[in-house]
Amino acid sequence: MCTTIGFSYRDGVVFGRTLEVGFQMDNKITYVPKNTKGFITTTDGVFPTHYATIGTTFFNIASFGDGINEQGLMGSNNLFPGYASFADAEMPDKLNLTTARAFDYLLTRCATVAEVKAEAQKLCIVEKGIDANDLSKEMYFFFMDADGNGVVLEPKNGILTVHDNPFGVLTNAPDFPWHTTNLRNYLSLQPENIEERMYHTTKLSKLGEGSGSVGLPGDFTPPSRFVRSAYLVAHTPANLDREEAILQAFRILSHADIPTGAVMDNIRGQQDETLYTGMMDTKKKACFIKQRSYIDLQSFYLEDFTEEKGIVFVKIKKEMTL
Repeated sequence: MCTTIGFSYRDGVVFGRTLEVGFQMDNKITYVPKNTKGFITTTDGVFPTHYATIGTTFFNIASFGDGINEQGLMGSNNLFPGYASFADAEMPDKLNLTTARAFDYLLTRCATVAEVKAEAQKLCIVEKGIDANDLSKEMYFFFMDADGNGVVLEPKNGILTVHDNPFGVLTNAPDFPWHTTNLRNYLSLQPENIEERMYHTTKLSKLGEGSGSVGLPGDFTPPSRFVRSAYLVAHTPANLDREEAILQAFRILSHADIPTGAVMDNIRGQQDETLYTGMMDTKKKACFIKQRSYIDLQSFYLEDFTEEKGIVFVKIKKEMTL
């Protein structure tokens, strides 16, 4: 499971996500320089990066789950089970590649959401790529640029369906149009308290603070996380400064943080919980991460890697002593 949000603040844009899994994954912060040759390998050719990029990878494999490039384009690769579908065969008029390689291609070679949309039309998402290990996963993508424009890309029969995302939120299945339609069920939510109401001839007063948001869903399903995130993003002040915005984004995503034991997968015999919460910032091209068992924020700035000539994997602190 994943929850991704993004919103503008006074001097930039923040964009972040949670990642929930039922097993341990060795996540790292990874830097890939601009013009890295051979970074994206497909059956149609090999492509370099256009822009330096920093973000999260796993198991020392240089393929991003989320990240930000030097132009301020940010992206998140989210699970999309039961809804993603791929082409059985390559399309001769498209660039054919798998989901992970498509995400890397767009994140490291596009500067804006407009470019992402244009490039997405040239891609075909195939089930199998260059070898037996290069297989598409049921994923979809959320990109946001330095101007606050957002887009969701959903693979449907190999074609990336494009949806503008003015809500600044993505979770998991169902598809994005379903989630936006479902928001109409929650039009009554508001941050202002409902102080009192008349029931026939009796006046009743609120029991406490937050009476305007009664009905806000609180469970961990994708539809509930989408509604909850959309409500919190929508009511975030637009004039926050950079530090306030970064901390606000972490606070918003804390509602999707799954504690150990709260969600059990009976079929796979495992419990889903939040592995990390990551945040990106366009003003300083930075990544921040909070691990499951190391909750202090760790920060990584793109400018600190500009002298590096090759790909750099950075180990993250994952255990803390209390």
